[in-house]
Amino acid sequence: MKTILGANHQFLFPAAMTDAEAHTESLKHMSQLQGFDALDCWLWRGERAKEEAAILKASEKIINYNIGDRFGEAGAFPASDNPREREHAYDVIMREVSYALELNSKKIVFGSGPDFPADRSGAKERFAELIVRVGEQLPDDVVLALEPTDRDIDKYFLLGPLDETVDFIKGIRKNGFDRIGLLLDMCHIPLMHETIDSALQKASDTLVHIHLGNCMLSDKGDVYYGDKHPVWGYPGSEYGEAEAVYFIKKLKEIGYLNVDGNTVSFEMRPISGLSAEDSLSEFIRIWKAGNAI
Repeated sequence: MKTILGANHQFLFPAAMTDAEAHTESLKHMSQLQGFDALDCWLWRGERAKEEAAILKASEKIINYNIGDRFGEAGAFPASDNPREREHAYDVIMREVSYALELNSKKIVFGSGPDFPADRSGAKERFAELIVRVGEQLPDDVVLALEPTDRDIDKYFLLGPLDETVDFIKGIRKNGFDRIGLLLDMCHIPLMHETIDSALQKASDTLVHIHLGNCMLSDKGDVYYGDKHPVWGYPGSEYGEAEAVYFIKKLKEIGYLNVDGNTVSFEMRPISGLSAEDSLSEFIRIWKAGNAI
């Protein structure tokens, strides 16, 4: 076995975020592409989920299932101090977990949801309780991958700063649920006020998944400002090919890429003027360049 290379569906085919038919058709198309073994994706809810599940099962791709807010649905607040909002969040998460398990996903990605600045300590406790409640219902070979992002730029999530997220994960592990780790998204590193080196130093012993990507911080008026996942080298963005190669090289140095079965996925939009397939080929070229160092 080797590092499992994957790609995120919804960013490579952005129309899939908001259009049900586009979601199904592009998922089918992407499931047939070569050069990578895993898909970071989710199922459109309702009857369409059955069709999409059949597509993914037939593809034999490894599924890293992504839980998050869905277009057309009310947002979830898993750390809310309102019991009804927490229960709604739990119901949505468990619906998505059921989809993940149907696809035999061994890695389920999720986030903390919105911040509660007036009561962050209480919010973390409530969120931890929900995680344990969900985790107790998972098979023993399924891992939860918690993905932190910014608290003060775009998403305004509870988690949030990387130090706090790592401590949060270690706290849950210490209290008896050890199948949880950190998803470090390259796009989110600058949004969390970290560097590649500082992020990997802080997160290295909790990592269970990696997203390769980029973000825009220099121009608030840009359409991709914040957590929008432009490609490496997007004008004015944080990362180009050199930084991508450096990040991949550092993943090797800390040993993450040396562990059989560890997962890494591209999470970027297509390159301007190129198809999804050609963009993915370019991402893979850079991936290979980083691994060659």
